[in-house]
Amino acid sequence: MKNNLRHKIAHFVFLNEFRNKVTKCNVIPFDQATSIGILYDSSNEAHYEIVRKYVKELREVHHKDVLALGYYNQKELPTLRFSKLGLDFFTLKDLNWVYKPISGIVKRFVNKEFDILIDLHLNNQIPLKYVAASSNAKFKIGKYSKNAENYYSFMLSVGEQTQLPAFIEQVNHYLKLIKNEKSK
Repeated sequence: MKNNLRHKIAHFVFLNEFRNKVTKCNVIPFDQATSIGILYDSSNEAHYEIVRKYVKELREVHHKDVLALGYYNQKELPTLRFSKLGLDFFTLKDLNWVYKPISGIVKRFVNKEFDILIDLHLNNQIPLKYVAASSNAKFKIGKYSKNAENYYSFMLSVGEQTQLPAFIEQVNHYLKLIKNEKSK
């Protein structure tokens, strides 16, 4: 009961903070982007591995500068998981009472001006929504949510049962289709 009330209050505070935020959409085609931020839920070991491979692909195949930030929904990371070059994490201990991230790692990620931010979290977690909404990325892509229209540049409407690999496939598909006036 206590956590449910806390979650409702946190959701209300988040919506209130970002209700009037309007992200300036600066379309950056994938082939012109040099820096990419990836935001994801790393609580699931399979998701962590999928994102780790995706980061590797973006770096090695597409030659992008990539920084991934994963949220682990516990106070401590598992013993075999730790921040590596370009793969950072934050946990419950990095949040305030309304689930707003307050750690230096998150602040650095939010302040970095990525060409593209790819938000891969699919389950509407408040800490990840704060990071996406606060990000200084030029172009933000994520899962469609009515409440996220103000802070994403582009949203994908996918079914509730969509799995992370299928969502990444959709993100890649649309990122490669997006062009701006300079690239036509």
